Amino acid sequence: MTARPVRITQATAGVPGSATKGDRFGWSLSAGDTDGDGYADIAVGVPGKDVSGRNDAGAAVVLRGSAEGLTGTGAKSFTQNTAGVPGNAEAYDQFGASVRLTDSNKDRRAELIVGAFAENDGEGGVWLFKTGKSGITATGATNFGAGSVGGPKGLSYFGEVLAG
Repeated sequence: MTARPVRITQATAGVPGSATKGDRFGWSLSAGDTDGDGYADIAVGVPGKDVSGRNDAGAAVVLRGSAEGLTGTGAKSFTQNTAGVPGNAEAYDQFGASVRLTDSNKDRRAELIVGAFAENDGEGGVWLFKTGKSGITATGATNFGAGSVGGPKGLSYFGEVLAG
């Protein structure tokens, strides 16, 4: 059986939020199995998403993989205003400019890492979202900036690129 291409947008049924010009849905992408079901899920960066009236605060969406392929059903969206996520959505943070799914603790479920290079006027920041049987959760999410890992303080665009 050959899989057919699937096009998923913010207007796809099940994808949280609404499609708005300039959201940049898909600016960054990463694949990994977040719930241990054996199917690749996709993290989607949406750095231009307006949140609570704040321009380009940004978001990250996790789309579920299934036996039928990628789907909007069960998708989850995270912003800095999501309960459990440290910080607050601010204009032009660009949360979701970089995303990465990686199984850092080797439990066969990929955690979500989200970068916001413009956080704190260009100092940047990175958030780590844990995972469980139901996939990514904001519960227990943590964040850090360049200074907290021995990097430079001030304008550094920390989190602009999340390499593997």
